[in-house]
Amino acid sequence: MTNPAERAIFLQAIDEESAEDRAAYLQSACGGDLQLRASVEALLAAHDQPAKLLDQPIGGGHGIAATMTPPLAEPIEHIGLQIDAYRLMEQIGEGGFGLVFVAQQEEPVARKVALKIVKPGSGSKEVIARFEAERQAVAMMNHPNIAQVFDAGVTADHRPYFVMELVRGLPITEFCDNHQLTVRERLKLLVDVCSAVHHAHQKGVIHRDIKPSNVMVTLHDAKPVAKVIDFGVAKAIGQTLTDKTIYTRFFSMIGTPLYMSPEQAEMSGLDIDTRSDIYSLGVLMYEMLVGATPFDRERMDSAGYDELRRIIREEDPPKPSKRLSTLNDALSTVATTRRLQPIRLAATIRGDLDWIVMKALEKDRTRRYESAAALAADIKRYLNSEPVEARPPSRAYQFRKFARRHRAALVTAMLVGVTMLIGSAVSLWQMTAAIDQRNQKEAALREATAAKAEIEQFAENITRANSLIASAQAHVNAGRTEAAQSDFDTAVALQPGYYQPWVARAQFHTGRNDWEAAAEDYAKALTLGAPTDTSSWWGTPALFLLTDRPNDYRSICERLDQRLANLDERPNWELLRDCAVSDDYTFSVSHDELARIGEAWHLASDAMRWRPPPDRRHDGGRPSVPREICLYILGLLYLRAGDNDAAIECWTEVLEENRWRSQSIVHASLAIAYDNVGRRDQAEAELAKAREAAVEIALPTEQMGPEAQSTPWFETVEFLLTYQNARRQLGFKSKTK
Repeated sequence: MTNPAERAIFLQAIDEESAEDRAAYLQSACGGDLQLRASVEALLAAHDQPAKLLDQPIGGGHGIAATMTPPLAEPIEHIGLQIDAYRLMEQIGEGGFGLVFVAQQEEPVARKVALKIVKPGSGSKEVIARFEAERQAVAMMNHPNIAQVFDAGVTADHRPYFVMELVRGLPITEFCDNHQLTVRERLKLLVDVCSAVHHAHQKGVIHRDIKPSNVMVTLHDAKPVAKVIDFGVAKAIGQTLTDKTIYTRFFSMIGTPLYMSPEQAEMSGLDIDTRSDIYSLGVLMYEMLVGATPFDRERMDSAGYDELRRIIREEDPPKPSKRLSTLNDALSTVATTRRLQPIRLAATIRGDLDWIVMKALEKDRTRRYESAAALAADIKRYLNSEPVEARPPSRAYQFRKFARRHRAALVTAMLVGVTMLIGSAVSLWQMTAAIDQRNQKEAALREATAAKAEIEQFAENITRANSLIASAQAHVNAGRTEAAQSDFDTAVALQPGYYQPWVARAQFHTGRNDWEAAAEDYAKALTLGAPTDTSSWWGTPALFLLTDRPNDYRSICERLDQRLANLDERPNWELLRDCAVSDDYTFSVSHDELARIGEAWHLASDAMRWRPPPDRRHDGGRPSVPREICLYILGLLYLRAGDNDAAIECWTEVLEENRWRSQSIVHASLAIAYDNVGRRDQAEAELAKAREAAVEIALPTEQMGPEAQSTPWFETVEFLLTYQNARRQLGFKSKTK
């Protein structure tokens, strides 16, 4: 086929389910071009003939194509058919070349899956090559918002299939409307979709067919979860599944062209890159906001093929906020499904969201977002009321962002001012009115003044509390302990419902080795919702254990468990250290797995010593941890995982390097590990060394050596806890508090 238009019309025509739909499409696409119509019909006639055997296998003779047989003479009854470990239960989709079933997996686990299989008689070379390419592309991906591929193979009658995650849901636009998601909720869902597409791009896969029917949404524990499906499906089997299944394609003759980028409309496939998907994501965002695509569906449906391509390549769509004005009667329904009044919906979209969408829909792809991650980042900036990058920020624009971030304070001040002005104006205007009316206005003015005074007092208390904390820190640095204690106490009394003064005073207590008072303040801050992912909270699990506060220990461990669920590839040794301080709490990640994670981090850290320094601009500000401390924490992880020999090896290396000021903590840990493996003499020797450090820690601060004074408080607490446990395990009664 030498004519790109013939090929495109042919591929779209075979996507139609019935002869009537196909004829209608050909009439629309070919118009009065009889020669083009005849050429396409000849191709369709040849396509409908039974497929021939493949001449050779795909990819070195080991591909699935090598086993293809001629089409079956009789139709196959698929329901109840056993394909390897999968029993077909229900057909949920059918296209020109493929069938999709709900299947019951029998082994090694019992579960319901989706099984996609080539239809009997559709095994042409192109179909098999597409199918195999899709299977390979999707199998490379591993993302929570992409339908996962579990298995693949060939049936007994030599038809390729693959097994994937069963997604029962609705197209993203239909789900949003049915559940009346707000604009912010829709944008949060779209951020997940962008993350999935960015993951695919990183794997070298361009979707090329992003549209609502290929982004399914379902509920997991009452939370909407988006799943991107049909990666490469157009290349693999020539069409998508019909709207009769849970994998529904948008019911329109045009379908894909509504979401097609200008470069795709050029029909130069070699020139397509990831920015084509950015355009499609922009169309999807447009429809999620407005309830309509950028170009009118009816106009696109009635346009001839060349006119359709011209519209996509040359015409600029209206901004989403302007598109709302063209919806007429449908506008009320669109606004209702977003839980807004029509006027309020237009005001919400106008501005930032207009700019974000239009940047994604740029005809010139060099002006679009460079990646799906960049688009998601700009959407997050909007959600966080930060300036977006889709346009240069002006002074007025930055002020509007400031006002949105501080809406409560500004609205309160405006209300107070307006109330006072109205009260004064009405009083002057009605000076001759009845006394009762004047008294009512004066009462309203007094209430407004009282509200203003209350707000000012609240703001003054916050300012004063922060000033007191700063003053207390200055007293601490100057050695004025009593003055610092007084300032911290006053700050807590001023704002008892704010966690920051409690945390500041807790840190003050740790500097004085007043562990009971520190634990009490940390526990109070925990109940006030203080964030615990900062360095101020390092060592608090050990502190709660040392001061016998099991309930607070469980609370902080629950916070640690949440952070473990979001653990990324960047080492976070202090998180693992807090998790390994004791085995009294069962985390969602086992101690064996935590030990494997720590081992991987340590190996990577050692490898980096022979490489150039890494780029620290995007590491989130996380400090690097000295090697000896990493070894100590890795030893703790091994100890909790039951690998005492590995723990001993790590800690022995720490002592041999002799670079860590706080390495006395290692002696108490070694005593436990040696005792666990039956080496009692060595255990008692290490405990004796730890006892010397414990004696110095028990001295008043001014009598301590410089090494003990410079030890971070959380390492001191961890040492005391470990020393206490070692004495208990070896048969001594702990005297250290």
